[in-house]
Amino acid sequence: MEIFVGGDLIAHRGVLGDSRHDATKAPLWVPVPASLLSTTAPTVLVVRVAVQPVRWGGLAAPRFGPEVNLLPQYRERYVWRQWGAVAVVFALALTGVIAGGLWHLTREPVYGYFALCAPFGMLRYGDRLWEVPPLGWPLWGGIVAFSLTVHMLLLVRFSLALLGRDGIGVRRGFWALVVAEAALVWGGYGMGKPWCWTAGLALLFVPSFWAYAVAAREALVVRQPEAVALCLASFIPIGAGLYDFLEIRVSTESVGRSSYLPLATMLFVLLMGWLILSRYARQVRAYQALSNSLDEKVRQRERELEVSYALLQQEHEQHAALQERQRIMRDIHDGVGSQLVGLLSLIGKGRSSRAALREHAHAALDELRMAVDAMQPVDGDLATVLATLRYRLQPRLAASGISVDWQVDEELPTLDSLTPHRVLQIQRILLEAFTNVLRHAQASTVRVSARHEAGPSHPPHLVLEIADNGVGMRDPAHMHGGQGLANMRARAQAIGAQLDVTSVPGQGTCVRIALLGEPAPAMPATPAPAPAAPAAPSM
Repeated sequence: MEIFVGGDLIAHRGVLGDSRHDATKAPLWVPVPASLLSTTAPTVLVVRVAVQPVRWGGLAAPRFGPEVNLLPQYRERYVWRQWGAVAVVFALALTGVIAGGLWHLTREPVYGYFALCAPFGMLRYGDRLWEVPPLGWPLWGGIVAFSLTVHMLLLVRFSLALLGRDGIGVRRGFWALVVAEAALVWGGYGMGKPWCWTAGLALLFVPSFWAYAVAAREALVVRQPEAVALCLASFIPIGAGLYDFLEIRVSTESVGRSSYLPLATMLFVLLMGWLILSRYARQVRAYQALSNSLDEKVRQRERELEVSYALLQQEHEQHAALQERQRIMRDIHDGVGSQLVGLLSLIGKGRSSRAALREHAHAALDELRMAVDAMQPVDGDLATVLATLRYRLQPRLAASGISVDWQVDEELPTLDSLTPHRVLQIQRILLEAFTNVLRHAQASTVRVSARHEAGPSHPPHLVLEIADNGVGMRDPAHMHGGQGLANMRARAQAIGAQLDVTSVPGQGTCVRIALLGEPAPAMPATPAPAPAAPAAPSM
C-alpha cells in the first residue's frame, strides 16, 4: 500500500504486488506534514493498494482531520483489534499449558482436547499481529483458515467430553468434519473459490449448535454444573461468530467493520480455564476423600489384624506351654518312669540284692534331677549344663575312687539352640558315659573336656569328650549290654549331634560328642528298649 498527499508519497507498507505483506491487519496512523496541505485549494489524497486474491477484506474509508480528533479513535480501534488479539493469544497459551499439565498428570481426554485446540487458536488469532507472515499468500491464508476449523472442532469435542458425551459417534463425526473442512479450505484458497471457505465457516455452526443444545439439555434436565457453565460461556462466542459470519463474511457492506469473535473467544477461554481448574479441584477433593476413606479402612484392618495377632500369639503361647508340658511328661515317663518300672520289677521278683535295688533307686533319682535341671534357664551356656551335671555326679565318682580332670574352656560360645529338650538329651548321653565308667571301666581318672573347634573342612562346633584310663573294650558297639551305644546314638541324632566312641583295650574309652550351632530337624529319640532287670542304671 502507498499513500500520496498532494502527489507526494508520505507512507507505504510493503511493496505493491508482494503477496507476503498485508497492510490491512491493523489500523494505520499516518501523520500528514502541514507543508503538504494547501490553504487555497483542496489537497488530493491518493491511496494505492494491491488486492490479494481470495482475501476477504479491503480498505476501510480513510479518515482525515486534526490529530486531536482522530488520535482517540485510532487508539480505540487499535486496542480492540490488536491488543484484543494479544489478550486472546495469551489466554489460550495460559489455559493450554494448564490443560496440558493436567492431561500429563491424569491422562483425561477432556484436558487433552483443550490443550490441543490452544495452539491452533493462537495461530488463528495471532495472525493479525503478523504484518509480514512467514509464508506467502494464499498458502498462509489456507493454513490460518484450517487452524480456525481445527480449533473450533476441538473446542466442540472438549465441550462434549466435559459433559461425558465423547462417544464413538462423536469421534467419527469429528474426523468426518475435519476432512470436510480441509476439502473446503483447499477449494477456497487452493483453487481460488471463496464460496468454498464461506461454506466451511457455515459448516462450523452445525457442531457448535448441536453441542450447545446438548449442554442446554443437560443443564435444564440433569442440572449438571459443567453443562450450566458451558451454556453461559458459549452463548456469547456463538453469537459473536454468527454476527461475524453474517455481517462481515456474507454482507456486501462489511468494509471497516471489526470482528467480535476474538474477544468473545477470550471470554470463553477464560471461563473454560476456570471450569477446568474447578473440575480438577473437585477431582482432587474426591481423591482425597477416597484416600482418607482407604486410610481409615487400612487403620481398621490393622486394628483387626492386631487383635487377630494377639489371639494367635495367645494360642501359640498356650500351644507352646501344652507342648512343653507334654515334653516334660514324656521325659519323666521315659526316664523316671522306666527306672521305677524296672525297680518294681526287681522288687516283685524278690531275688535282687539290696545294692541293685539301691542303684535302680539312684538311677530314678538321677533321671528326676536331670529333668528338673533341664528346665532351668541356661541362656545357651553349655558350661553351666556341664557344671550342674558334675555337681550331681561328683559324690558318686568320689565314692568309687575316681578323680575328675575338668578341662572345660572358660569362654565357650553360646548355643542359641540349647533348649530344655536338647539339654536333657546331652545330660542323658553324658550320664550313660559316666555310668559305664563307674560300672565297667575300672578307671581311676576320668577327663571331661569341652572346647570350640573351627576349620576349613567343617563348620564351627562344640566338642565334648568323656575319656577314662580304664580297661577299655574290644568292641564299643557292645557297650552297656549291647544297647548303651545305640541309646546314645539315638539321643545324639535327635538333637543333631555327632557321636563317636573309641576304645583301646588296656588304655581306656573316649566318648566324643560334636554339637553344631543349630540342631538338625527334630527327630524323637528312640533308644533301644532296656531289659526288664538291667545290670546297671538305664538312661
